[in-house]
Amino acid sequence: MEFKKPQLGCCFPNNNASCYKLIYETDVYVCLYIFSVLLNSVTICGNLLVVISISHFVQLHTPTNFLLLSLAAADFLVGLFVLPFSLVLQIETCWYFGVIYCYVYVALANIFDVAIVTHLVLISIDRYIAVCNPFFYSSNITHNITNVSIVVMWLYSFIFTFTFVYFSYIETGKCEQYCVFYGYEYSAFVFLLFLFIIPYLVMICAYTRIFIVAKKHSKAIKCLIEKMQSVESSNSNTPKTSETKAAKTLGLVVGVFMVCWLPLTLFDFCVYDTSALLDEIRNFLVLVSEVTFGINPIIYAFFYPWFRKALKITLSFKIFSPSSSVINLL
Repeated sequence: MEFKKPQLGCCFPNNNASCYKLIYETDVYVCLYIFSVLLNSVTICGNLLVVISISHFVQLHTPTNFLLLSLAAADFLVGLFVLPFSLVLQIETCWYFGVIYCYVYVALANIFDVAIVTHLVLISIDRYIAVCNPFFYSSNITHNITNVSIVVMWLYSFIFTFTFVYFSYIETGKCEQYCVFYGYEYSAFVFLLFLFIIPYLVMICAYTRIFIVAKKHSKAIKCLIEKMQSVESSNSNTPKTSETKAAKTLGLVVGVFMVCWLPLTLFDFCVYDTSALLDEIRNFLVLVSEVTFGINPIIYAFFYPWFRKALKITLSFKIFSPSSSVINLL
């Protein structure tokens, strides 16, 4: 099949003030819109199921799960108010939703981005304390502490976004169907520092420490089993389970999110020129980064067996039966 380059057209062909856009082949549009519908559906439905499950089942009311609940709520709101418009913008390269929602869209996108990254950092700290200092965690990390932390995270997201947007500007008047956010001179560096470098250093350090501690625990368990002359199957499986679970957590939490967001972050930080090719590259990187909104419920909730059981109960409508909230999920 011969590859055809996209043609240059207008957002509204009959309007002389219309912005220019790239026009692709019909097959390309079909694939992009199918991908967009699937991604947005997974983002909304997946995160909504996380919210419902953790909210409904009493056994899931733990500090860590409340953080997962707040994170899922942020991803769910992205799926409702940001992701559909962002996907259309990346595909059509035109803004069809008016000047007012351009400002709302930019504000919400930045608020939720900051909130999600902040949630990831707090979750890594929560798990670090739980694994490396379990006695302190059980006695000091209460539901009230967690709820206060969640409120502080959201307040920080609002304040950071307000400050960031206040010293920036949104271009809507260059031509019709135009909505572009421009930061101040050092905004790219500030964004890179506070939303990538510092958070990822914290997450990497936390999960690396968790992996080391889990490995020590697995060795201790292995020695204990050997002393008790347990069966050979226990000897071979126990250490692998601990190491594998810690490694998967480290890889999924840090690796997937970093792989999806690092290219876009570095592109925005290093590339200042504009051209049709660079715009296409950036649109592709934005689509890759937006995949994380649908993957988050899989990483932080669907990965656990107790959530899969909660999911089955919810999807089979057994959640509406009396006393379903106290069902044992473990």
